[in-house]
Amino acid sequence: MTTVDAPAAQAGVREWRVRRIDIRSPVLKDAHPVARLELEHPERGRVTDIGEAPGAFDAAFVAAGRIVGISPQLLSYNVRSGTAVSGEALPISIEVEIERNGARYSGSSSGVDLVRCSVEAWLDAIAKSGEASA
Repeated sequence: MTTVDAPAAQAGVREWRVRRIDIRSPVLKDAHPVARLELEHPERGRVTDIGEAPGAFDAAFVAAGRIVGISPQLLSYNVRSGTAVSGEALPISIEVEIERNGARYSGSSSGVDLVRCSVEAWLDAIAKSGEASA
């Protein structure tokens, strides 16, 4: 991935909220997953983009990068599960590490939705990278 650093894009990354994620993962070897991501921002409103990549989560990160205008390199992606409670969804924690402008930043999110938490963790790392460069 390449870095797209528009100063206006860096401001307000923390304000983006995940509204909807649709992922299509084909089973054919020559087709890549596609993610349609909708984020909402208090000033920009709802913004939707589509990303395609070799992995489903990577496709969601491509779409998010286009929306916020920042596309770092993903270095690591980790999932931890919590303790299952009868009748409830399994809690999870996602941690990502990105590289942006030669520096590394980590982000995290917790909840019960693997896809939503993955995008939130990625956005958290992007926000931290903007805060460090401000």
